[in-house]
Amino acid sequence: MIQCKELNKEFATKEEMFKELIANKELLIKEKLSQTYKSFEKGLGLVANQENIVKALETEKAFKMDSDYYYFVVNSANILDSHGDVHVKGNWDKTVKEQQGKVYLVFDHNLKRSEIIAMKEDIEMFTSDVPFSLIGKNYEGKSYSLIYKVAKNKIVNKEAKEWLENGYSLEASVRMQYVKIDLAIDSKEQGNEKEKETFDKYIDLIANKNDYESIDYFWVVKEAKNVYESSLVMFGSNSATGVAQENKAEAEEITSETQEPTKVTQQEEQETPKRKRSII
Repeated sequence: MIQCKELNKEFATKEEMFKELIANKELLIKEKLSQTYKSFEKGLGLVANQENIVKALETEKAFKMDSDYYYFVVNSANILDSHGDVHVKGNWDKTVKEQQGKVYLVFDHNLKRSEIIAMKEDIEMFTSDVPFSLIGKNYEGKSYSLIYKVAKNKIVNKEAKEWLENGYSLEASVRMQYVKIDLAIDSKEQGNEKEKETFDKYIDLIANKNDYESIDYFWVVKEAKNVYESSLVMFGSNSATGVAQENKAEAEEITSETQEPTKVTQQEEQETPKRKRSII
């Protein structure tokens, strides 16, 4: 039997599941759009070191780094997360324009004055294509990323200021709502042409697809909105999300290898030397 998390139901075959997914597609999309997500709850995390990123980005010329600022990578694209969602290039472009100067940087998604790290007026949001290798993942190509730029003298939280100045390992998580998503299904059955077309368009863009035994459907996040804040947390949203910080001290070693992967939707293999997940 095949368990489908979205439908909370078991199916004898994939095609039976696909048929019901498509029949309920509109309601499932509305449900996803109605929720607010904290990206650290959706999978793995990784720390990115500022000193290394500065050097690498100067070589890559992805964007000009300023030594008077911290750079926080709060979300990255082309990573299939534990909810079966994958962000794609361009999904943050609208929110960068509309939410500029309206979001805070805080601790642990706590919207309290005592947890504010940077005020909304002091945060510049922008996007950039960042090589996966620069944010600690052994994937080919680049990741379209949402980045916060904050002047070092605008960090208002004493604890955060000390951590950043000492080069401790920190990670970032974005609070978000989905605005436009679509369903991708790997099925050649009649009536599934649109979902199959979406699947074929995006499947090869998923950088971590080899981490899964199989990927038979997923949700494409074409537009997302950053709401209220992003946060520094213990674990980020996926294995290519973190904070870029200067390495003035030895960074704590916290990587995706230290956290057990969250179950995706449906099945996970028993423990093996190389653990892979299955999205079906």
